[in-house]
Amino acid sequence: MNLEKLASLANVSLGTVSKAFSGSKEISEKTREKIFNLAKENGCFDKYYNAKRSKKVILVICPEIDSQYYSSMVSKMEREITKRGAIFMLSLNNFSGKKESELISFHQETKDVDGIIVIAAHSKIKFSKDIPIVAVNTQRDNSEVDCINTAYSQSLEDTVDYLIQNGHEKIALVCDEKSKPRTNIFASKLQKRGLTLYPEFTFCEKARFEEAGYNAMEKIYALKEKPTAIFCSYDYIALGVIQNIRMHGDNVPDDFSVIGVDDIPIASHYNVSLTTVHSNLDSLSELAVDLMFKKLENKFYLLHQKISLRSELVIRNTVKNIKKDEN
Repeated sequence: MNLEKLASLANVSLGTVSKAFSGSKEISEKTREKIFNLAKENGCFDKYYNAKRSKKVILVICPEIDSQYYSSMVSKMEREITKRGAIFMLSLNNFSGKKESELISFHQETKDVDGIIVIAAHSKIKFSKDIPIVAVNTQRDNSEVDCINTAYSQSLEDTVDYLIQNGHEKIALVCDEKSKPRTNIFASKLQKRGLTLYPEFTFCEKARFEEAGYNAMEKIYALKEKPTAIFCSYDYIALGVIQNIRMHGDNVPDDFSVIGVDDIPIASHYNVSLTTVHSNLDSLSELAVDLMFKKLENKFYLLHQKISLRSELVIRNTVKNIKKDEN
């Protein structure tokens, strides 16, 4: 349907229809809404509404950018989106499912973006035929939209096996509230291998990042019986653990073995290079953007995909083989 036919249906002039789609303030909101509703009913709204934008606009919704885990993904997506000639936008939901839903609803209603990528979704995302949505590393069952996740099950099982091979059976688990699901997976792998999950060795801290690791290590030092290895739900916590160990005059891995998750850049360049789980964040981010543009370029590309990328254990210098000492 062309603009002339749309104008006829709305019983307004062609100029009024053009002004409605250009955002002109010369016409009333009532008239604009009438024209837009008719355009949607006749399947031509996107054609004319988006025509005023010379570039596609992609919104990325992220919990935060304080951690390198999220900031790295956001930076990679920004580069990939810009490279494809589109405009990158960023909104933060501060780990709030309510705020996330409000952001999605707002942009769906205003249609001021062409696509939405949600990192670590905290709400149930509904399918939208007008604006494609891709969810990245969501712990929710967002079955209505495309989801691309990092799979940790095998890599964390490999991590448990690696610790067992090096003689570790008394293993502490350290996380914060937001990263607890990773620790739960690791705990299930410990139990699968028949190891005891010691409640006194499990720490879920209110603080985050290095402070969480530092505080948990203080509690470990206060224990009468101590673990030989410490699994941390992400690398910053592991770095905080190592800082505290060094503060006590001990070192890693001679006195305690430490493992993190994410493989952030500093992990391999710290005073002792950290054994960690590589999360493939670059590949994850690039794949999410690729999938988004496939949907933007072909509105009939409606296949809902569930894609999992493998993570992998990266062995460096923070785990000691205590079997050698026993022998």
